[in-house]
Amino acid sequence: MKKLHLTFGSTPVISQLRKRKKDLALTQLYSLSGTENDLLLDLSETSSPFVGGISFKIISGSLLKKANYYFVFSYFTLNSDEQKVFLPLFERSKADNIILARSLKHDFNFLLISLWSNQEDFFHWSNSAPLFFSQNYLKNPQYQAHTTLYQSRPDSF
Repeated sequence: MKKLHLTFGSTPVISQLRKRKKDLALTQLYSLSGTENDLLLDLSETSSPFVGGISFKIISGSLLKKANYYFVFSYFTLNSDEQKVFLPLFERSKADNIILARSLKHDFNFLLISLWSNQEDFFHWSNSAPLFFSQNYLKNPQYQAHTTLYQSRPDSF
């Protein structure tokens, strides 16, 4: 089972952690929001190399490693009924620039990572795609979502 492990921190802290874990193929992504920390991720089939990080099981997709691309992370909750609608919609979308992962701790928490060469393509997709952002099928008042934007750089990989 392919897993995705994440941890967050300031640019210097994440860079230092990455240098200490040279034996792993870690990816460092830089926050564009100004309020979020940088992100360090590990794709593997092993347990998390991070203390206090969060982990997901990859349901679909693979990470493309491209410098100067935008990585949009959308973290959201879906109850059982919502999952029955969302997961088949996602499977039919067959998007090659998207990863869908489910939390290893809570099976109602999901992470959608999409990869874009420019921000405009993401905004166009998010405004037109019925898959996630329209949320017409979400009836649960407890529904929660958070989306943030990161960018890869030549030194990210």
